[in-house]
Amino acid sequence: MSAPQITKIFRSKIAKKQLTTLRASRYSSITCWIDIDCFLAIFQEKSEMENQQQFHGHQQVKVNDQVVTLQDATPTGEQILHAAALRPTDDFVLLQWLADGSLEEIGPDENADLCGETVSQFFAWASDRLFYFTMDGQKFPWAKDISESWLRKLGRVPDTHAIWIEKQGSADEELTSDSVLDLSQPGVEHLYSKKRSWKLDVQGVIVTFDVPEILVRDAIVRAGIDPDRDWNIVLKVHGQPKQAVDLNTIVDLRTPGIERLRLMPRTINNGEASVAARREFALQPNDEAVLTSLGYHWKTIVAGRRWLIIRNYKLPAGYQQECTDIAIDIPTLYPAAEIDMFYCNPPLTLSSHNSIPQTEWQETIEQTSFQRWSRHRLPGAWKPESDSVLTHLALVEESLLREVGQ
Repeated sequence: MSAPQITKIFRSKIAKKQLTTLRASRYSSITCWIDIDCFLAIFQEKSEMENQQQFHGHQQVKVNDQVVTLQDATPTGEQILHAAALRPTDDFVLLQWLADGSLEEIGPDENADLCGETVSQFFAWASDRLFYFTMDGQKFPWAKDISESWLRKLGRVPDTHAIWIEKQGSADEELTSDSVLDLSQPGVEHLYSKKRSWKLDVQGVIVTFDVPEILVRDAIVRAGIDPDRDWNIVLKVHGQPKQAVDLNTIVDLRTPGIERLRLMPRTINNGEASVAARREFALQPNDEAVLTSLGYHWKTIVAGRRWLIIRNYKLPAGYQQECTDIAIDIPTLYPAAEIDMFYCNPPLTLSSHNSIPQTEWQETIEQTSFQRWSRHRLPGAWKPESDSVLTHLALVEESLLREVGQ
């Protein structure tokens, strides 16, 4: 009769002192009268001996990030802490991460079962207590602080899901990858996972995706726009110059600051005969290529100073005007010399009728009055090797957005 069969018999509802008949496997049928308490004691001792016989050599475990070697398949908590040089052992709490994903506290005199484990993972902290949180309904003990990455590992939360913390009296909060949760606050923190979604503004249409990397063509189609028209497509990321993209560009929506995809027809005809744009001086080749790829209608003129003028620059919501001409003073020594400020015609006014500071001065360019926006970089911030007309346009856009609270 096997050990599991014997165990099942003695754990049945038979009375504690009932006498049991066993058949010896190697001899003729013999009736043995056995006291149950005596048998269980002998059987338990035999099982422990068999476990020790099955354990050969050394056993490696991981305590926090440290791999240590033990010589026991069922070490006590004190032995594990001692092997990891965490002393005095009474100052530490010890948790074992079990194969089913749960965490179990191992006291100094309690045994941890290493049988069947390759390298058992333990966590130890110098603390006199444990704190608790729940993840998707399962309760876990832990130390005072826990990072989002460890919440994800312990709760077995895939990358396709976000971790949220329940809030009483306010909206639940999504944790970010650098979040650290303080478990020492009163009560038990309750967390849950939820499939992620990402949003992108495509020409004013908010499109939701369930994957972070999307094809520009797919985003345009989902916004209800024909992708096969002749578009200039621009990706706007907060604090960065506009990026020209095409239909086959993959956009990672996890990138901080992504704001929108903007589409502009490559050709706009207002009914007039086509007139070649004025080019009275040349910009840097890269400047000209970028301005054209972004769909801007621009010219360069010499009128006392060298001016780059961008026609019909589209303004963000919050201004009484929908668009304006932007003039930029290009120094003769550019790019060694810094581009500074910008000028608008017609002059801009806010829908709120609030005044715009440092825009009082008017600059005349070929009999046309432009409103000067006195906006500057910090001293020394201009870098000739990396700054350009494009990076200055980022300053222009940021300045215009800031006045309308965007």
